[in-house]
Amino acid sequence: MTDLQSLFKKKIFVLVGGLILFSIILLMPLPEGMTFSGKRLLAVIALMACWWIGEGTAIAVTALLPLILFPLLGIMSSKQVAPNYANHFVFLFLGGFMIALAMEKWNFHKRLALWIIVLIGSGVKRIVLGFMMASAFLSMWISNTATTMML
Repeated sequence: MTDLQSLFKKKIFVLVGGLILFSIILLMPLPEGMTFSGKRLLAVIALMACWWIGEGTAIAVTALLPLILFPLLGIMSSKQVAPNYANHFVFLFLGGFMIALAMEKWNFHKRLALWIIVLIGSGVKRIVLGFMMASAFLSMWISNTATTMML
């Protein structure tokens, strides 16, 4: 069995295991002192914990589960859940990460680095200055976190 096949089997196991755990918690009798919403929330937390720890899906997909499941299960309305995902800082970082990924996909970061080395020079101090200039240049359009991730 190749590494890819074993990874695929692990992901399937984690995905299905999380869904089974989610279903078991939803179907078990209501413990004394717990509301129906509390039990549903516990099921969502168990599903997210299983998928997050086991990395059955991308972490971003797991993080979006409450946006979908809370309104479906009656835990919270979509008007209560959505503002937590629609914070302007979230969109700032998301946009910055998208720009950084696009720059990496088209090798703009390599072209920028070569351009700076040609312009600045190849001495150690000059290369450090080039890094500083590149990060300052990129920070004008994308967040500092995305700039650091790209460099």
